[in-house]
Amino acid sequence: MSDIIIKELGKGINLHIIPDEKFKTVYISYCFHRDLDEDYTYNALTPAVLKRGCKGYEDQKKIGAFLEEQYGALFDVGVQKRGERQILRFTMDLINEAYTSKDGLLAQCFYFLNRIITKPLLENSTFREDYISQEKENLKNRILAMINDKMQYSMERCIQEMCKDEKYSRFVLGSVEDLESLDFQRLFKVYQDMIASSPLDIFVVGNVDAEKVSLLIKNSLDLDRTQTKIIPETIIKRVGIKKREVVEEMDVAQAKLNIGFRTNTLVNEKEYFPLVVYASILGGGPHSKLFINVRERRSLAYYAFARLEKYKGLMLIGSGIDQKHYQKALAIIMEQVKDMEKGNISDTEFTAAVNAITTSLKSAKDEPEQLVSYYLGNAVTGANFTLDDFIQEIQKVKLEDVVEVSKRVKVDTVYLLSPKEGNS
Repeated sequence: MSDIIIKELGKGINLHIIPDEKFKTVYISYCFHRDLDEDYTYNALTPAVLKRGCKGYEDQKKIGAFLEEQYGALFDVGVQKRGERQILRFTMDLINEAYTSKDGLLAQCFYFLNRIITKPLLENSTFREDYISQEKENLKNRILAMINDKMQYSMERCIQEMCKDEKYSRFVLGSVEDLESLDFQRLFKVYQDMIASSPLDIFVVGNVDAEKVSLLIKNSLDLDRTQTKIIPETIIKRVGIKKREVVEEMDVAQAKLNIGFRTNTLVNEKEYFPLVVYASILGGGPHSKLFINVRERRSLAYYAFARLEKYKGLMLIGSGIDQKHYQKALAIIMEQVKDMEKGNISDTEFTAAVNAITTSLKSAKDEPEQLVSYYLGNAVTGANFTLDDFIQEIQKVKLEDVVEVSKRVKVDTVYLLSPKEGNS
């Protein structure tokens, strides 16, 4: 993989080209940055409504026919949370035209994405009512379906409790309450604001010519902009907060114990690399303290892991336990955290963690979507580390660096999703 090429296209638009000869496809992703503000439900709904059709491709049948003509190209939209901002994504995955008998395949796909984004079907100066109503219902069902995945639900609830008075507590897909009272005109205004002023990062991954890609995007993208919004920086609390405990009862067979920590470490600080190793040693896989000591040796958890929310300066521990073992499991988990502070880390644990991180980062090079996710993170934080740079920094980390950064990590919120009385 060659180094990433970044070009400023003006008007708050940056093009990121990741050239790599090994890919037989070209992966494209248009990423609009939005503040995670009161419009967060409207932000989440906008890509889904746009996906339904545009001028020239008015419905799913016509869109499907176009994609088939492009050798079965894939098209999708989505919304992600990166700190206290939402990323509205429009993506395509198509075969490299070098392997086809058709010229202009890449140009056609850029043209298609532009029409989807900038030429929506309108009705009475807003989106089509039937498209809004249907996608509103689909989004509502997706939000409500989260409760079926108790691991995800409990983790989200832990974040909501932990960041109760912060924008980060807002769910990436929005709220059912906002959807129930949806204002169609407001939705269209959010869309207009998105194309008129939201920062836009465009990613292209594959065996492509950078100058050609840049020219194709300049010629196809029809955004009339006079200014670019500045997305507020994510507020990261650098404090050790007194631990609070939240218990929620639900009709579940297995309790979910989640613990939220403030890492007091920013992603752009040099201490972030030891923090990544710290999280891996603590709960990053079968080599970790949580897996070995809580799940395997003590049999106190069906699963136990730790993960960083790097854009917000958080660490979350998730575990599935028997309700009757709650206090014991909590004590053993916190014992592992204390052991990290005391420097009770073996060379085997340290080496296994560094190797696991390195393997994971190297495997990301083979997945265009993971490459985009990594470099989108750079765009969000202002970092300029390539994947190879990141790997080198991880391999420079020393055991004493991990012990030192462990002293910054402070427990904030303990959340237990508990079976209703009589169900445990």
